[in-house]
Amino acid sequence: MPAMILEVVASQDLWIWHAFFGTFIVNGVEYKYGYCLVDGIYAEWVVFVKPFSREGTLDSKIIKLNKVQMAARKDIERVFGVLQKRWRILSMPCRLYEKYQIRNVMYACIILHNMILEEEGRIIVEYYGEKTASNNEYISNEERTQNQNLIKSKQISSNLRADLVQHVSILPRFDSMEDEDEDD
Repeated sequence: MPAMILEVVASQDLWIWHAFFGTFIVNGVEYKYGYCLVDGIYAEWVVFVKPFSREGTLDSKIIKLNKVQMAARKDIERVFGVLQKRWRILSMPCRLYEKYQIRNVMYACIILHNMILEEEGRIIVEYYGEKTASNNEYISNEERTQNQNLIKSKQISSNLRADLVQHVSILPRFDSMEDEDEDD
């Protein structure tokens, strides 16, 4: 299920501030599908971004992306672990659902999760967000098949990884991560 989520922002108290589904731009290129940061055992699909293998020599940009990815995966896995423990539906396969259904289930679970934290008094800061419009859309079986083929595209997957390397390499707040690898 996490493969459908492009972005989730949560604080240390597990309050989920933001979840986003949809297209995004990396290194000037628009991508249609969200992605999940995964380890090396996953297939090379557009929705899975794996770290680069440590075999051979890696340049500093790739090492930086691997470190940023590892740090982000740890935090995201913690949040999703809590959500999956609370709601069994998040542990079930979701291939048969439409995109809007998956999005609505995730948003409902996130909202309920935050309500529970608030009721238990375990939140740091209260949030009062504005309402957003629903974006339900119907797709034909032909479009669904095209989408499945695009998700499995090794070329798009490779392009996304390359774009992420370039994108992360220019992020100033992660510059110190390159130097830490030299000590390993």
